[in-house]
Amino acid sequence: MKKYMTILLFLSVLLIFNTGIASAQSKSNFTIEILSPTKVAEYPGKELKIKVKITNTTDNEIKDIFTYITMANLSKNWTVNLEDYSADQPVTIGTMKQHEEKIVNLPIQLVYTADYYLYTTVVSKENHVITSSDAIPVKIIGNTKIVPLQVQIVSIVMPLLLLSLLLLAMKRKR
Repeated sequence: MKKYMTILLFLSVLLIFNTGIASAQSKSNFTIEILSPTKVAEYPGKELKIKVKITNTTDNEIKDIFTYITMANLSKNWTVNLEDYSADQPVTIGTMKQHEEKIVNLPIQLVYTADYYLYTTVVSKENHVITSSDAIPVKIIGNTKIVPLQVQIVSIVMPLLLLSLLLLAMKRKR
């Protein structure tokens, strides 16, 4: 019985000392907010600037800061490869003084039709806590306004018209 009590006491001591070791740091050194746009509904090919405000919320200077965009595809439940969206390069902010705010424009080009959430993230090499903004909805609209009759007219009549003009030009040369 004494042996079991010793083991139980030993396990209790280990449990007490280990509970605080693995806890994550929940206090971020930054706030990040998307200022504009508040939502997007555009066609593929549109280039945008996402304007964000980053604030150093500490009483210390923080170095090596950068920010970037992330997009989550809501229908496929995954994040997108931002190389396709010309937004794969983070924007370097550098150093921010205590309580300093900076406005940054992050470029992105809309590509594939779908519904997304777009959010921005700020990171510092000095702090392992990553801070993200609230997301804005992004809808990249498919070009569903194509009228089939107009497409047929353009695809049939235009080549015939060009061929006729070419034949007329060849007749005049003779």
